[in-house]
Amino acid sequence: MDKSASWHQSDELDTVESRLWLAAVLFFGVGDVVTTGIGLDLTGVSEIGPLRSVVLRHGVFAVVGLKLVTFAACYVLWRAVPRPHAVGVPLGLALLGVPVTGWNVAVLVLAT
Repeated sequence: MDKSASWHQSDELDTVESRLWLAAVLFFGVGDVVTTGIGLDLTGVSEIGPLRSVVLRHGVFAVVGLKLVTFAACYVLWRAVPRPHAVGVPLGLALLGVPVTGWNVAVLVLAT
């Protein structure tokens, strides 16, 4: 393989990883927290996920802290795993964040 081909593939992987990190932040980070916060303000809507006790005890701001810790741990993992396999870290966060945010949006629509 010539160097120009590997350079091109590396650039493409950088683009894919950047987009996946953006999707992870937007959906797993911001989307989930915002929709959860809005939902908790609505009558008849409650947290049913694994963080239920944290949300009930400390509010949605505790979730922000947990999300930051999760992102920090995932970033460290992403740096430690060799390429191209490291792309699985932001991919996993995005694949979790999109349906969670989608579910929350559906709950919000049905509750209003």
